[in-house]
This record gives sequence, C-alpha cells and structure tokens, in this order.
Amino acid sequence: MEIRKLAAPVRPREYCRYQVSGLYPFPVDMLRYDSAWPADSDAVDAITLKRPGERVAIQLASHRQPTSERWESFGWKVC
Repeated sequence: MEIRKLAAPVRPREYCRYQVSGLYPFPVDMLRYDSAWPADSDAVDAITLKRPGERVAIQLASHRQPTSERWESFGWKVC
C-alpha cells in the first residue's frame, strides 16, 4: 500500500457540515457513501453508542453535499 499526500491544488478547500436525524441503528455505510465523517466527538459518541429505537441527531461533515434521498431510504433525514 502506498500513501500519498495530495498536492495543495488537488485538496478540497471547503467542506459541508450537516445534521442527520433518525432512529438507531445508524447506517454507518452512509459515511462511506457520502465521504462523510463525524463533525465532533459528540457525533462519534452518538454513532458508536447503540441505543436501539432511540431517535438521535448527529452532526456530520463532508467535502460534498449529502445524498438526502439515500439517507431517507434508511429512514434518516438530512436537516
């Protein structure tokens, strides 16, 4: 495996913060699909702590806009 650092002109310069809300379980694969990550440590805790059936809102960040329709297919809403 080779790891390379992207040149400054290639790196994204902006990112989008958004919130998703829904009932557990959290669709972890959506992080990969939207190239997203938890926006802060509270979001990490909210994703990793399992509370089946509990409604929660989680802050995420990505270099692109979220795919709202796909989130909705998992029963989650982009706010």
